[in-house]
Amino acid sequence: MNLDYLITFRELVRLGSFSAVAKLLSISQPAVSFQIQKLESDLGTTLIDRAQKKLKLTDAGRIVLDFARTVNEEHVRLTSSLDRLRNDITGELKIAASTIPGEFLVPLLLGEFMSTHPETTARVDIMDSAMVIDGVKYGDYKLGFCGSTPPEKDGLSSFKLASDDIVLVASPSHPLASKSQVNLNDIADYSFICREPTSGTRQSLERALAQKSFNLAQMKIRLVLSNTEAVVSAVETGNGIAFVSSIGAKRSLGLGNIIKINIKGIEIHRDIYCVHYAGDESSMLIEGFLSFTRAKAASPSWYYRRPPSNQY
Repeated sequence: MNLDYLITFRELVRLGSFSAVAKLLSISQPAVSFQIQKLESDLGTTLIDRAQKKLKLTDAGRIVLDFARTVNEEHVRLTSSLDRLRNDITGELKIAASTIPGEFLVPLLLGEFMSTHPETTARVDIMDSAMVIDGVKYGDYKLGFCGSTPPEKDGLSSFKLASDDIVLVASPSHPLASKSQVNLNDIADYSFICREPTSGTRQSLERALAQKSFNLAQMKIRLVLSNTEAVVSAVETGNGIAFVSSIGAKRSLGLGNIIKINIKGIEIHRDIYCVHYAGDESSMLIEGFLSFTRAKAASPSWYYRRPPSNQY
């Protein structure tokens, strides 16, 4: 029995979709199906009730899922024990991150940390906030960075890494660009660009707008894009206005390619967190990176400063 197939099976149950597992594991959807079928063949039983439209486990599937979780917990415990034997800060940092921290904050942290610890490597997987928390919870990642805090019952801990503002932006040639301030209802007349519904940025935006009795459905949504850089690029080319992370839009705002539009009576803030196991006896590498990250978090403006010239 291939243990990697157990991981695929566990992720399939967690995500409920073959396509989502394929995206997470960076393999094809047929490869996911093959691994599940091969696991069933090796075990001589059916794990998934294929007569159901929604993914449903058989009795055998539930038993194998429990086994897969136990194997994963023991694997995490084994690697942690081996890591603690090492006295040097070496090895690979495997990090889960949502879009804004993954694209704009974590690279800054890694650039400076790795420059002082040249024997380290890193892998950052980008996903939504819920998947980040699940990834740390199930031991697939030792560290996560996202815009949500984990439930205390999951045994995870978190601390604030940075604060972010979600701001309305437009191209300098847009009709709203000449106005010093606009009302919320004014923006409903213009083409709008936004992130996908599972985006933390969009969810924070929707909560803030709901407090003002305003819904995105009132907007003329022209484009829905899956990352901040794509949204900013679309705004730069005049395709519409958008609410974006000020961290993600910092470069374009600084260059004057887009401008911030102030909205009367509304400011949207959110925090970015580092998530890890509470009280976990981690390796020197994890402890070192956590200590470094906590020190950075104590200086609120660290992510607005220019990164060191020796990054990477």
